[in-house]
Amino acid sequence: MSATRFIWGGLVLIFVAIILYQWQQMEPEVEDAALLMSSREILSSANEFKNYWVVNGQPKSIVKDNVDITFTPLGWPITLKDNELDCQKWLYILLPEKQKIYTDFIHVSKKKADMLRFGCKYSMSNGKVISVMLVNGVFKVNVGFLNNN
Repeated sequence: MSATRFIWGGLVLIFVAIILYQWQQMEPEVEDAALLMSSREILSSANEFKNYWVVNGQPKSIVKDNVDITFTPLGWPITLKDNELDCQKWLYILLPEKQKIYTDFIHVSKKKADMLRFGCKYSMSNGKVISVMLVNGVFKVNVGFLNNN
């Protein structure tokens, strides 16, 4: 009887080791998929705000979840604080109720704003980044790696 338990215990340990090994191989792909899905969710949220803007008579601004949202002349949502882009709130409205992507916390790493373009880069500790940009009326979301130069 103890020999059977020993064999079963050994098989379970081998099975667990195989699963852990395979997970290490798959994890980068899972992280990339989570990042890509989050970027699509950001774009989808921006399009929902633009649709709201069109359907509701092109308001200049709205308040949602206690956040003042200003619309550009073409209907894209932006969040301003003292007439400057507030990247943290922009992420909050575009990716609601998410503080992490997969297992990494999201941090604002850079922001850029002038009359024709707005942009924020959100980085994760794993070296990946999501760039959200509004350039000449075109809303863009890019996914990539931080450049360590």
